[in-house]
Amino acid sequence: MRGRLRGPLARPFWLVLGLITVAGLVTRVVYILIVARHITVQGDALTFHLLANLLAKGHGFVAAQPYALQGIKEPTAEHPPLYPVLLSGVSWLGGTSYTAHRLASAVMGTGTVFAVGLLGRRVGGERVGLIAAAVAAFYPILIVTDGTLLSESLYGLLIALTLLAAHRLWDVPSLGRAAVLGALVALCALTRAEASLLLLLLVIPIAWRGGRPFRGRRIAAGVVAFFLVLAPWLIRTWIVFDQPVWISTNSGTLLAGANCGPVYHGDQIGLWRIDCLKLARGTEAHKASIWRSQGIDYARDNAGRVPLVVGVRVLRIWDFYRPNQAASYETLEQRDLRSEQIGTGVYYMLLALAIYGLVLLRRRGAPLWILLSAPVLVTISGAVGYGITRLRMAAEISIVVLAAVAIVALLERLAVAIPGASDTLDAEA
Repeated sequence: MRGRLRGPLARPFWLVLGLITVAGLVTRVVYILIVARHITVQGDALTFHLLANLLAKGHGFVAAQPYALQGIKEPTAEHPPLYPVLLSGVSWLGGTSYTAHRLASAVMGTGTVFAVGLLGRRVGGERVGLIAAAVAAFYPILIVTDGTLLSESLYGLLIALTLLAAHRLWDVPSLGRAAVLGALVALCALTRAEASLLLLLLVIPIAWRGGRPFRGRRIAAGVVAFFLVLAPWLIRTWIVFDQPVWISTNSGTLLAGANCGPVYHGDQIGLWRIDCLKLARGTEAHKASIWRSQGIDYARDNAGRVPLVVGVRVLRIWDFYRPNQAASYETLEQRDLRSEQIGTGVYYMLLALAIYGLVLLRRRGAPLWILLSAPVLVTISGAVGYGITRLRMAAEISIVVLAAVAIVALLERLAVAIPGASDTLDAEA
């Protein structure tokens, strides 16, 4: 069996994975206590924090900042609900501070380390799993992400579990596994709404393969599970806003802020500006409709610029356009500048290794689309919206696993080239 450890490195997989996971948690806690807790909480992070505390007190999903600052109580679906709901459990237990919520995010990110280890093992064997977990544990981009009060910490964990579930469905096509995959994609969508695209990119294609007799049933199982998990939230938003809302209302602010003069021209092309949103009145859903129309109308009126802007957005989300500016922009998302810059350098190295890992998997005849679906999702999301590092989170999971495949292959070649090295690192069991 490929990837089994021998010699001094011979430890039970679960023990080593557990130790790596603990190391990942310690690293995140240290970062939060030394660096992140001194960063001002604002914007979406402040909204998540306040909403979690309001949920714990029984106020329900209300617009957090207007309620906290002005006492105005109105229903909200500004963000998908899953991340603040989990934070509210911490608040209910007494952890209502910024640091407590950051530590909760660190726990979610630590879960990502563990899940990435399992995904890596499925993709390339035990050694790949352990290397993938180690990379995830100490990858600065993931550490910084887990030190913020934003939903990407939970999103990374759910994406890793979703990709693992997709591999399981690939291995053994069944109704149950298709349903699990559909449910996990729904949980991803309840964390970040763009993950809904994985229904088309991942659930249906993977359920399709594996034999004609039950193909339709597998697709149906995945799709039905997806909508069953989403149903309570979708029904709630329709009732409170008296109109259907697909998971969150922030598609309106997204389109308006990403389609306006300052981000179609000049040095901020491809980014997002809150000051582009025009004054709107009504319910949150009604204002979202106005802003959505505003953004679409601007894009239509400036159609000649759209291809260039979309291209820059994609380059930005992959950090190939003004990366230093992108790192500075990320400080608005409660990220430490120096840590972000270091993380960007590590990202370039991992991306190069990931491309090599993809080539290796192709040569081995391994399924590629499952790991590629996340980068495709990120690229589509960046093209439609705007490009910043934190919106690349889903793809980071695939990058880490593919890089681990490459690292193990390089270590195996090194073991062959150095006499005696294969006693420590044996490629074959």
